[in-house]
Amino acid sequence: MINIKEGIQSKTFKGVIIGIVIVLVLAVVFQAGMFLGLKKAEFSGRLGENYNRIFGEQRGPAMPFDNISGGHGAVGPVIRVSTSTLIVAEQNNIEKIVLMSDQTLVRKFRDDIKPSGINVGDFVSVLGEANNQGEIDARFIRVMPAPMAASSTIKTN
Repeated sequence: MINIKEGIQSKTFKGVIIGIVIVLVLAVVFQAGMFLGLKKAEFSGRLGENYNRIFGEQRGPAMPFDNISGGHGAVGPVIRVSTSTLIVAEQNNIEKIVLMSDQTLVRKFRDDIKPSGINVGDFVSVLGEANNQGEIDARFIRVMPAPMAASSTIKTN
């Protein structure tokens, strides 16, 4: 009869335990990958549904300014610029404060630009997260041509 102490110290028992641990670690990594993949797919799906409306070429009738949704961000003309903040005038004259940091990526068409390259009157689309003060911590800002319907309503102070 095998002693419990001898059984625990056997190579077979240690191999089984190591195998179970490896399987558990792989299962956790697989679940994490599935979770992250699902989040990326959801984001890509939402972005894909709205990409042409936000960033795409205008063909046919002008894109109405009221149909652009800001989500966790802002879309509209810049009405005030400082070193670390922008104020963006969204539809219905709603002004959103956008906070920029060193990690904020700013692009104009395909070119990366510095936040200092944003000017009053530029039309921007801002992606980020709202903070507790109702401001947007910008992660990405795209400077783009204003939609034709919006260009006639842009007011710069």
